[in-house]
Amino acid sequence: MYNPEQIKNFYNNYGMREWERLDLTAYDRINYHLHRHFLQGHIGKDKKVLDAGCGAGRFSIAIAQSGSEVTLLDISDEQINIARNKILESGLSSRVSNFIVGDLCEMSMIEDETFDTTVCYGAALNYLLDNLSKGVSELVRVTKRGGTILISVNSKWGVIHSLLGRENFDILDFFGRPDYWYIDKVVDTGELPQHPGVSHPPRHFFDAKEIREILHKAGLKHIVLGSSPCLTAGFRSKVELLEKDNEAWKTIIRLEEKSYCLPTMLDYGEFLLAKGVKEKEW
Repeated sequence: MYNPEQIKNFYNNYGMREWERLDLTAYDRINYHLHRHFLQGHIGKDKKVLDAGCGAGRFSIAIAQSGSEVTLLDISDEQINIARNKILESGLSSRVSNFIVGDLCEMSMIEDETFDTTVCYGAALNYLLDNLSKGVSELVRVTKRGGTILISVNSKWGVIHSLLGRENFDILDFFGRPDYWYIDKVVDTGELPQHPGVSHPPRHFFDAKEIREILHKAGLKHIVLGSSPCLTAGFRSKVELLEKDNEAWKTIIRLEEKSYCLPTMLDYGEFLLAKGVKEKEW
């Protein structure tokens, strides 16, 4: 069952780690880059944008830097406080219309069809569980007809794949105790219950087919999916080496951009990206 108070408490305690997580390593910087690349054409001057589940505001800053007017919403008051401070440090306060502490499943404080673009990055939808359809419906409701909704969620196949290449991770313990770690349960149902070895609240992990069906059921058209990271998913130490060489780094970034939306690659990365357009006659 969806437990908003548990999620709020988790991210209040998570604190600055949410701001830091997309710039800790070269691998994380590729993940951030692809999320931003996926936003191209949907943010910029004269666009009103909602960053729902904004966390510490890293994407909000990128949206504001593009010239958009951005509203930040998150269930965690601590994350909103961090985002407010980061926006202030960045000198972008004039491009922020509001900071809202709120549940994306209940955005009644926002009128219908307010935003040209609605962004829900960082796997907020993974936590909604039985309230998922309500959350997606709210994202669509607050978006203008003809506007775009963009999301990212944790991928069940991508997360498992990434663990194979993670340093300082006991893969024999993980894959050698599938019942304890609920491996087959996650693969078969997407559900990861509360677990003593996992700090996060319960989550649902998605695959590409499921995400496409969710957006289609919500009435979105022109659906595009992506995978992040893509070619480099799971290869954290290799990516560190690539970043040390300017030409190698430019090459892998270029190849990531060319590959991450290919249909054959969608379940490969830790994150699934997805976007769709709200019909004008919705």
